[in-house]
Parts: sequence; C-alpha cells; structure tokens
Amino acid sequence: MLARRRAVPKSYRPGPMEVELSELTRVAQERVALEARLVPEAAPRARVLGRAEWVAASAASLERLAGPSLARATRGRRRPPAVIEQFGARASAIEMGSVLAWLSTKVLGQYDLLVGDTPSVDEDVISYVGPNIVALEELHGFAATEFRMWIALHECAHRAQFTGTPWLRRYFLDLVDEVLLSLPSGAASVLHGLTRAATEALHGDNPLAEHGLAGLFASPEQREALSRLSVLMSVLEGHGEVVMDEAARDVVPGATHFHDVLRHRRQTTGTPGNFLNQLLGLDAKMRQYAEGEHFVRALRNAGGPALVAELFEGPEQLPSLSELREPTLWLARASGSLVR
Repeated sequence: MLARRRAVPKSYRPGPMEVELSELTRVAQERVALEARLVPEAAPRARVLGRAEWVAASAASLERLAGPSLARATRGRRRPPAVIEQFGARASAIEMGSVLAWLSTKVLGQYDLLVGDTPSVDEDVISYVGPNIVALEELHGFAATEFRMWIALHECAHRAQFTGTPWLRRYFLDLVDEVLLSLPSGAASVLHGLTRAATEALHGDNPLAEHGLAGLFASPEQREALSRLSVLMSVLEGHGEVVMDEAARDVVPGATHFHDVLRHRRQTTGTPGNFLNQLLGLDAKMRQYAEGEHFVRALRNAGGPALVAELFEGPEQLPSLSELREPTLWLARASGSLVR
C-alpha cells in the first residue's frame, strides 16, 4: 500500500491523540460558532486515522457521494464487453487508490459530510490524519496542542457550514449530482475534449488550469456546473480560512506562523508534483483558498462577521465568479438587497 511507504513518526500515539483532538474539536466548535454565527445542532465527533485508514475512509466517502449519480449517468448506455469493462474497473480502482495514497501523505484533517438521509459511522465526522500532523509538528517545531487546535478550528468551520445552514448540504449534493450526470460518454466525446484542450493549449491557455482532468473532457454544460461548484468551494474554503484565523486569535499564538508554513508547503511542490496537482485539480483548489479568502476577508472588513454570515442565508447570496474575484461587485449588490 502506497499510503504506508512514508515512515510513521515514532512519537505517533493514535489513542491519546484522539482523546486530545476530541476535546479540542469540542472547544473549536464553540469558538467557530461565535465567529461564524453558524451553530450545528449536534456535538462534533472526531477521530484520528492512519494514512491507510484515511485512504479506505475516503474511498468509501467518494463511493457514497458519487456512486448513485454515476450509476444513473451510465444507465441505458451501451456497455463494453465484460472483459473490457472488468479491466477498466480494475484500472480505475488502481488509479483512484494511487491518487488517494498520494493525498494521504498531504491531508491533515477532513470533514466528511452526511450524504444520505441515514447517517453512517463515517459521516458527519471530522477525521484527522495523525501521522501527517505529528510529522509536521516535529519537522517545524510546532507546539502540538496549538497546532491541533488550529486544524480543529478549520475543520469545525467546514462542519458548521454544512450542519449549521439548512440549505447548503442539499445544494452542494445537487451540484455534484448535476456535474456527474452531465459526464460525457463515448470515444467521440473524449476525442472532442482532447481536440478542444489542444486548441486551448495552442492559444496559450492551460486546459488543466480551472478544473484539472475533469475539465479536460467536460462538456460546456458540465464546465458551467463545475464553475458553479468551484465558486461554492472557493467561498467555503475562504470562509474556513478566515473563521479559523479569527477564532484562533487569542488561543493559538502561533497561528500566523502555521498559516505561513502551510501556505509555503502548498506552493513549493516539485515539478512532478505540480503536474499531478494540475491533473487532480489541486492547483484549482489552491486558488480556491486564495480567491475565497480574499473575498471573505473583504466582506468581513466591510461589515464584520454579520455581513459574512449573509452568505449562508441562501444560494442567491453566493457570489458569481466575477463577484468572487472582485468583491466590490458583491458589496454593491449587497448594499441594495442583502445588508440588513
């Protein structure tokens, strides 16, 4: 298993770490609620996973999220011969496993939202990848409790977004469903995607820049859905960053240092890693952090936490792509219809 190749720090103790992070997560949710004005109904659950455990949990989460939509998307389509179909499924599983294994060495924490109507043990839970957290603490000399609280604040912000807002979870799942149901199929669609990507490259554009590999083969309709999903994720990531920073002010003295180190870590991946980031859409995710944080910070500077909280009153309050990149446009709209 690729997830096991990177050495686990000798000081890693999952049991005591989970006890500590469970308490830090409880405190973090209270602080996030004060800043974000989003209050989940239930107490948060926290768990510490090893890298291989995170891979297994993430694969199951992806299946819950995408499986039903992909099944509907392919229903009625002409299926390839069984041998080819089995080979393709096996190749896809190997590819996904390799991607998740690579990511398992990077991820620190993750909120797994409730997908179906009946929660499972792996849903509405914050997972911390213990070996990665401990490795960073040792590498950079981070104060462990401070660093763990800082991570907990970020993940609690994401949980508050989805569980403290009545409409957001369904809106997000419907967008994912729309993207997956519009997946192109067949050799003609793939050839069209490759031709369009080549044309974009000849004109100096990077076909992987906005949405990674997904955007390479996406239809115009799917690209539009991907853009709406990207804007939403930018807002959520930026909101998580701002809430984390504000909620950490008097409890995490090292927050600015943690932020600077992790931002540098994201930006200094080697050349093969940079290309992989583009394929996976992780470059787009890094832009989501930057654009979303700039947008939410502009709103907070203009109207404080109350104005930022307006974003979560309904989908109509979300910015367009142009408003995301130029917050004054959203603020101009807000001055006439959003600000109370």
